[in-house]
Amino acid sequence: MPDGLLVSLFEHKAWCNARLAEALSAAPEALGRRQWALILFTFDHTAIVDRVFKARLLGEDPGVTSTVATTWPDLAALTTSMAETDAWYLDYVRRVTTAELESAVDFAFVDDGAPGRMTRADMLAHVITHGASHRGAIGKMLEGLGVPGASDMVTTFRRMSLV
Repeated sequence: MPDGLLVSLFEHKAWCNARLAEALSAAPEALGRRQWALILFTFDHTAIVDRVFKARLLGEDPGVTSTVATTWPDLAALTTSMAETDAWYLDYVRRVTTAELESAVDFAFVDDGAPGRMTRADMLAHVITHGASHRGAIGKMLEGLGVPGASDMVTTFRRMSLV
């Protein structure tokens, strides 16, 4: 039986990512390259980390050597990739069992190769909190530039899902 809280958290995450992508797509082109780079690379970083943990949950090599892109991220491609990864996580949390959530996964950290070990539940918690933290940082950056961001509040998400 799926964990309702996990499903709700990952539904919220997907909604937030889509709304932030929409806000970034609508951002004025007058943003300076440095500010835009910081925002875009931060958003892309969350997508890379999501894919790293997806690979770990699948028992696969993440296939990256850094959690920061080495090339300028394309927002349209990033939006598509994020939506696909968010859909994967939603499918995963809808079918994962309690026993699987409690099972540990051994891995090597991407950036330094140090050994790591986390339960699947811990990995999912990290994906949720990591993305929320960076979306919040992006929101503050946008606010500082006078650019409308996107609400990522659970209360707003719940209210919108009732409409």
